[in-house]
Amino acid sequence: MIKAPNFVRNLAGLPKPGEKIHHPDFHLTLKPLWHPDHDEAERQVALSDSSYILAHYGSQKAVDHYLSMSMPSYGGLAYPHTKKDRIYYLERMMSITTLIDDTTTNPDVLGDAQRQSELRGHYFDAIAGIRPPASAPIAQLLYEGLIPIKAQLASKPRVWKRLEESLHTMILRQTDSLALQMDSLSFERYLELRRVDNYGEWAAMMTEYAIDVDMTDALAADESLVAVRTAAIDSITLVNDPYSFRKEIYIADSVNSVWLLMHLEGLTLQGALDKLAVLVSDNERRLIAARDRVLAGPLGNDSDVRDYLTELEHLASGNAEFHAISTRYHGKDFKGKRFISGEVTIIPLPSTDEVAAADIAQMRAPD
Repeated sequence: MIKAPNFVRNLAGLPKPGEKIHHPDFHLTLKPLWHPDHDEAERQVALSDSSYILAHYGSQKAVDHYLSMSMPSYGGLAYPHTKKDRIYYLERMMSITTLIDDTTTNPDVLGDAQRQSELRGHYFDAIAGIRPPASAPIAQLLYEGLIPIKAQLASKPRVWKRLEESLHTMILRQTDSLALQMDSLSFERYLELRRVDNYGEWAAMMTEYAIDVDMTDALAADESLVAVRTAAIDSITLVNDPYSFRKEIYIADSVNSVWLLMHLEGLTLQGALDKLAVLVSDNERRLIAARDRVLAGPLGNDSDVRDYLTELEHLASGNAEFHAISTRYHGKDFKGKRFISGEVTIIPLPSTDEVAAADIAQMRAPD
């Protein structure tokens, strides 16, 4: 296997274990809101999906580690007005797509074209309604997760078609990893590509599913509505990167604008974080300004459009809140806390794959 190229391994100024940095306040104004049925939906996701997660990782400790990150919470925050009969299916997809991301970004997969191709084939089958084999349990989860969503969107076939296309494009992009291009990208091109492979386009599509609207025509008619949608999508990457780089240091995951800004502009780590904080705030202002233009325009009195705008706001605010509370970005001892800004210490934040590997090695060790 040939390892993927990676400019981060030679990047000057990488933080060392024990080093402290300041996570800047983004000064966001849009407020998060929880879906009232989130807790029950998350409980159901754990019940229905744990056996598949165990089949993938081969370690109960890994399952517990993954579930502790509370990935369904993303759905409870980003889509707080999801219809009652859809919240479980939506939160389940938040977890499933995280598992897909973790399989495609595994360092052992990034440089292995054959394994990428196999994953791509299994996920494409799942999207097409073909059940993947037991050897691909996460692809099986995707297959199962999409069945009820497709059925519920039978009355809105254009939404299903766009959702299906967004998933297909995302899988294609993720299994031809952006990590292979990072050392040649501008910041603008990076952000553009991340709108797809960081689940942004798909997440925006799920907004239409969540509240049962079809924005196909409205998005074609109003550039300001597209601008709101794009800003909500960009907020996912712009907020994610300052939170997630700490867990990515130890595998030298290059797909992060923190490293890219250090690489392109010669910034220190702190300088890159401070610049991203400004970009996050500027992006929220763009979202709000574009929203106000839509409301003042010909679509401003359309109830579906107004509901859609509200939920796009929550995609942005919910994404930010999720990053502030999930143990995925802060470590297993963080549960029940909330972090917006302040001093943080660089410590190992093992991935679920690393937890699984350590547990399996221990189980196989001789007594």
